Amino acid sequence: MEETTHYQTYQTGETTQFNIRLAKSLLYDMEYVAQHYKISRTDWLKYRIANLVKEEKAKIIDDFERRYIGGMTTEEEFKSQTGINPTKEMKELRARVSETPRKYILSILEDIKKRENAKGSNI
Repeated sequence: MEETTHYQTYQTGETTQFNIRLAKSLLYDMEYVAQHYKISRTDWLKYRIANLVKEEKAKIIDDFERRYIGGMTTEEEFKSQTGINPTKEMKELRARVSETPRKYILSILEDIKKRENAKGSNI
């Protein structure tokens, strides 16, 4: 099986029981897989759930990072949604991204000014 570090981190805290109903065919298939790996069905399921949660959480945090860098959320919103502060690299990327549209607009205004000056000197 793959590394189990994320599973191990979930093992160290307080636990609670979580009951769900599953189709018998799914339970049989889970047992088949667990036997292949020579672990209990419960341990296999805990491992898979921990892996899935880790992956989904990473996707969500990546989305929040993109939104922060793109200027769609503030630093405070990012921290409240992720529980972490934006990194220095994220702040630098955000500054560059927010500067690009400003530079583009200024270049358009400069072009307009040049055309107006050119028209005025041709008269």
